[in-house]
Amino acid sequence: MNTWRHRTAWLCISGMAGTLGATAAVAAPQGPVRGFIVQLRDAPAHRPPGASALSAQARAQRSRALVLDQQRWQQVTQGVGLDRAPGWRLQAVGASAQRLTWTHALTLQEQRIWRDRLAARAEVAWVVPDTVEPSLQQITPDDPLFAGAGGQWWLHPVSGSDSLPLESRLRGVPGLQTAWSRSTGDAAPVLAVLDTGVTAHPDLAGSRLLPGFDMVADWDAGAGRGYANDGDGRDADPSDPGDWVSSGDQTADAGRYGDCSVQSSSWHGTTVTGIIAATAGNAQGVAGANWGVRILPVRVAGKCGASVSDIVDGMRWAAGLAVCQTWTNSQDPSGSCTRWAPTNPTPARVVNISFGGAASCNAAYQSAIDELWAKGILVVAAGGNDHGAPSRPANCNHVLGVAALNRDGFKANYSNFGTALGLATVGGDDSGGRWGGLLADGGLLTLGNDGETGVGQGVYNRHAGTSFAAPVVSAVAAQMLSLDPALGPAELVRGLQASARPHVRSALMAACSSDNPGRCLCTTSTCGAGILDADEALHWAQATAAGQTYQAPSWSQVMIDNSELRAAVALGPDREAAAGNTSGGSSTGTDSASGGGGFGLVELAGLLGLAMGLGVRGRRRRPASAAHRSPCSAGSPARR
Repeated sequence: MNTWRHRTAWLCISGMAGTLGATAAVAAPQGPVRGFIVQLRDAPAHRPPGASALSAQARAQRSRALVLDQQRWQQVTQGVGLDRAPGWRLQAVGASAQRLTWTHALTLQEQRIWRDRLAARAEVAWVVPDTVEPSLQQITPDDPLFAGAGGQWWLHPVSGSDSLPLESRLRGVPGLQTAWSRSTGDAAPVLAVLDTGVTAHPDLAGSRLLPGFDMVADWDAGAGRGYANDGDGRDADPSDPGDWVSSGDQTADAGRYGDCSVQSSSWHGTTVTGIIAATAGNAQGVAGANWGVRILPVRVAGKCGASVSDIVDGMRWAAGLAVCQTWTNSQDPSGSCTRWAPTNPTPARVVNISFGGAASCNAAYQSAIDELWAKGILVVAAGGNDHGAPSRPANCNHVLGVAALNRDGFKANYSNFGTALGLATVGGDDSGGRWGGLLADGGLLTLGNDGETGVGQGVYNRHAGTSFAAPVVSAVAAQMLSLDPALGPAELVRGLQASARPHVRSALMAACSSDNPGRCLCTTSTCGAGILDADEALHWAQATAAGQTYQAPSWSQVMIDNSELRAAVALGPDREAAAGNTSGGSSTGTDSASGGGGFGLVELAGLLGLAMGLGVRGRRRRPASAAHRSPCSAGSPARR
């Protein structure tokens, strides 16, 4: 009989039999498991002191104890079903315990079944997984721009106090470097990046980029113009051709480009991808948050932003659902699609969206998101950069919306806030707002491109925006899936929130509200459950994989009181309340199906503050100063 089939078939049957108790103490695994260390109650020592000099009576007593121990082990193995399972053996370990090991690596299902059955036996005092423990030294990649206060501080461990200079205070970071001791991620999960596409970069491994798709449909072949900017509409090439808008574009086609800001190309998708997956440990440039996850690039944005229809179809394609690639001009809906896009053979488990609009979630978004949720896919979305109500799709149901924090843990000056958001993490805090000169943190250092219009050379830039907070959360969610692939979207959200650190407090800074929308103190009703803690999120996933109840640390409350903050508060509010803004950070946008105020499925959803940032890409916004771009050096931050 095939061993694998025998083992699998037996597990399917035995997993249904009996009620599993928790009589014995059980420890959760912290690494790969090939077996368990099992201690029986009152087990005789393997080799008692002075065994060679035992008296005849003592030897007889020990012999009887060993026979009894053997009988109890036989009862245990028969009781849990090991007598019907192949490939296991016992090895003496410790004073009187046994290492129960197999000739094959145990699956998560096998680990749970054997652990629970062993722990339920009255003969067993305790059972612990025999894990491969890693070195406890901190994992530090050799990428030259990683280290130091001026490097990739957003990846460094949580640290700092008010007595330290601002650049040494990292109370808002997720602590990814600490989490890497548990897992740096692997290639099993697929993370879809719905963005402007991706460009080649020497610090981004092409082997980690799956064949993606270009979902940007707008292209006028006759005029040679369109948001797609790549010579056609939807196709199988997710590369980013650039999303610049020139005054010439506006003159030639005011109807299409007149409402867009003149700007150079953003290479936004490359930056988001770099935050997640820049190659670590290659002695070059920077590191990414997740060292193993595969990236599925789905281009949904071109010149001026992203159409809702392209975002919706991009989500569905990423999930492996059917999406139309080309259409006829027919008015017959049954025959409007002339060509269907090839089905995505590698569906994503996590979808990152850093585009969106300042309005309520509409039915097009929600129906697609619900489809993804039902298929076990988590959508993570940027909360928006208008220091107001959360943007969509972050305000949709079944979406984990993300607020952006300053490195010291309070809300970044631009970040939206409200009850729709589920979590907060660093997104870079630029010099905007009245307090920017005192509290800005320089932004997140990662990948970029130096092309003003078309693709140039790969460089390293600093960036700020909820666009860049969201992929940090997405990267950690994918790491959780590496540790427990069975996690669904609801479990991922629950784990990320249950393991989050409390929001920072201060007697100097006021809470976020419609009257105080700039830099402010987050609460669970404005910025989600707390501050992302990557190490604890992975701890939660490990505990869940082992069938254990996660116990959060007893977090100490972080209070902020330092000279920079005192000087900032003396200047007055970071940002004034917006005229007529009484929403308190909750969404008040409307979505009209007809008449004025709604664009329907062709509405441009991006660039209002998520993808291209305040003043960079938003409609009727002046372009912000471009980030300085130079190879192997970081420039000033651009918020996107």
